[in-house]
Amino acid sequence: MTYSNLNTGKSLCSTNAIARSDRSHHILCLSADNPADLKKLASQFKQILATLPPNLLADLCFTANTSRPHLTYRLAVVGDSVEHMHQQLAAFVTGKDTPSIKQGISNNNKKSLEIAFLFTGQGSQIPQMGRQLYATQPTFRKALNLCNKLLCPYLRHSLLSVIFPNPEEPVQLHETIYTQPALFALEYSLVQMWCSWGIKPAAVMGHSVGEYIAACTAGVFSLEDGLKLIAQRAKLMQDLPKRGKMVVLSADEALVAAKLEPYAQEVSIAAVNGSKNVVISGTEQAVQIILELLQAEGVVAKSLIVSHAFHSPLMEPILPQFKEIAQEVIYAEPMIELVSNLTGKLICPGEITQANYWCQHIRKTVRFAEGMTTLALQRGYETFLEVGPHPTLLNLGKHCLPPKTGKLWLNTLNRRETDWKEVSTSLAALYAEGIHIDWAGFDKDYHRCQIALPDYPI
Repeated sequence: MTYSNLNTGKSLCSTNAIARSDRSHHILCLSADNPADLKKLASQFKQILATLPPNLLADLCFTANTSRPHLTYRLAVVGDSVEHMHQQLAAFVTGKDTPSIKQGISNNNKKSLEIAFLFTGQGSQIPQMGRQLYATQPTFRKALNLCNKLLCPYLRHSLLSVIFPNPEEPVQLHETIYTQPALFALEYSLVQMWCSWGIKPAAVMGHSVGEYIAACTAGVFSLEDGLKLIAQRAKLMQDLPKRGKMVVLSADEALVAAKLEPYAQEVSIAAVNGSKNVVISGTEQAVQIILELLQAEGVVAKSLIVSHAFHSPLMEPILPQFKEIAQEVIYAEPMIELVSNLTGKLICPGEITQANYWCQHIRKTVRFAEGMTTLALQRGYETFLEVGPHPTLLNLGKHCLPPKTGKLWLNTLNRRETDWKEVSTSLAALYAEGIHIDWAGFDKDYHRCQIALPDYPI
């Protein structure tokens, strides 16, 4: 076996080498008509990796992923080095499980191949989120740079300096005025990255601030209008007095609503994230009284670290001014299925294209649990991809549904892992399930050449 470029009379090297540096992890995709052939193929590639020069790992993966048909029985190996991939394939060949390998059988059921994107809300932000992608993934970097430019009229500091602060500088990301546009920009950029690889949503749903990115992804408003709306929303909230409190309660909505009733002018149910996961929000004094009443009945509570009492009566002073801003936005009906936070149902014609909808969105309850029911049980989605800096909606979503509902629960970034490891692992899982991936698009921003590979095992 040789590792020289294939001689076909034309260049087989990528010419779009615009990445500042290569990604840290690569994905090797193998497929066959039956499990026995897949194991033989894996054994062949294990032998290749045993002597492969390290600088050819990316070319090996590129060639395997782009030059062969993708058959029914699938294997995707995620690795950061030749040695690592060799170890993973060796484990597979000997029948051992390894988290860096995803395997599956391609499913021809159209609905099971459709993906619902879930967009994370406020509280998930962390400094340096997406830093590795920004340095090594040109599509993501281009999108985030565009958001940075469009947000200049609304922010005192550069968005990039807020997301990627210098160690000696104070962290501003957790200030609401920056948190909300930063999350919008990050998640928008992640969507552009996923879409450039052929991973596009059939449905979208966000949690609170996440619904703005969901709406933009669905085509409800432009990027420019979306950033304007979220930046002005954040500024108005930032200027409100910081005298609120938010608490997560392990109780059902009916019990919480009954305790809230005498304090309806001060406290609201901010979110229903599950049958036993309800968030209340309002003035510190009223929330504390309700908290003590519920704890006396055995309800477990957890206070949230927030700057303001979102989705509560304390938001009402900003609604008239925000409505004026929202009326300046040009809206359109969603081009894909979009689940509303206000109802937990699919958006109806004329519903989300009104400024009043976005005013209610600030004030009313986030119906996340009902939204998950709509996506999974009513619309039949089985694959959920969380788009955000850290997975929070996946666990909430699983607890909203009957056991074993949904096949794939995948995240984009995770603060406990490097960006590329997390993204690559999710992409590998999508491939193993049979979802189409544009592998040429995956490598279009890097210099790649095809190399000789073994034939299909006979």
